[in-house]
Amino acid sequence: MRVWSEQEVRAEIGVRAVIDSLTDVLGHESRGGAWNIDKTMATWPAEPTAGSAHALGAVDLESDLALFKTWVNTPAGASALMTLFSATDGRTLGVAEAGAAGALRTAAISGIATRFLADPAADEFAVLGAGRQAFRQVESVSMVRELRRVRVWNRTRENAEALADQVRAQLGLDAVVAPDVAAATTDCPIVTLITRATEPFLRAGHLASGAHLNAVGAILPGNAEFESDVLAASALTVVDSEPNAQRGSRELREFYGEDWAAVHTLGDVVVGKVTRPERPRCTVFKGMGMGLSDLAVARVLVGGVR
Repeated sequence: MRVWSEQEVRAEIGVRAVIDSLTDVLGHESRGGAWNIDKTMATWPAEPTAGSAHALGAVDLESDLALFKTWVNTPAGASALMTLFSATDGRTLGVAEAGAAGALRTAAISGIATRFLADPAADEFAVLGAGRQAFRQVESVSMVRELRRVRVWNRTRENAEALADQVRAQLGLDAVVAPDVAAATTDCPIVTLITRATEPFLRAGHLASGAHLNAVGAILPGNAEFESDVLAASALTVVDSEPNAQRGSRELREFYGEDWAAVHTLGDVVVGKVTRPERPRCTVFKGMGMGLSDLAVARVLVGGVR
């Protein structure tokens, strides 16, 4: 059994490898050879300290992998672990610290959604949010579209400026800091939300005609990043996991209620069961996090040791 530290995960795998791995895994899911173990979570109030605990998993028979991921978030800190097993004989293959892995899989699924749902000619990207996962989001989109410029917006301007500096230095892309949400999104063909917003701040009017939106923040049941008129305008709304979205996405729950017939999964998009409409008003991908995304990271990790 191997144990991977955060440093080893960062050193051994990158976003491009996870994009490729997750694309394969989503194909396995669509063919019935892989599936999620649905997420469960608990939260606790602010006294003595607020926090949340999460667990999810996945099985991929085509990759001979079963995985569980558990993590805890508190204002004072957070940590996450992935435990990897053989789906054939139940052997424990390893345990990995999963902070870096979480950023990789969240970035990779945004990259895949962008590859299939954004305008093929899109060359500008706006990232709203400049926290620890934001740089990976930019990196991932830059791998599926040839970007000429990145716009960055964050409530704290100095954080946006730091992210723009990092994008310029590490990705060699032109990056500018936008003063507000409207400036970040006007006429921009690809927009990603990666915030911890508790109330919506993005409206349909902020999005350009034909824009694609990745909404991968706001994964707690009471949080929201975008208004319901975004979903009303969307020609195609896609999720990573419908059960997770039904339980955890306030935005989608409030809009769709009990009828989710119009919502599709990214796996069905990857295998061509659902395709981007011609000249859509906009398209939306809502990512809540799912075990198969983490399994795609684990698949890369164990590839060199099995």
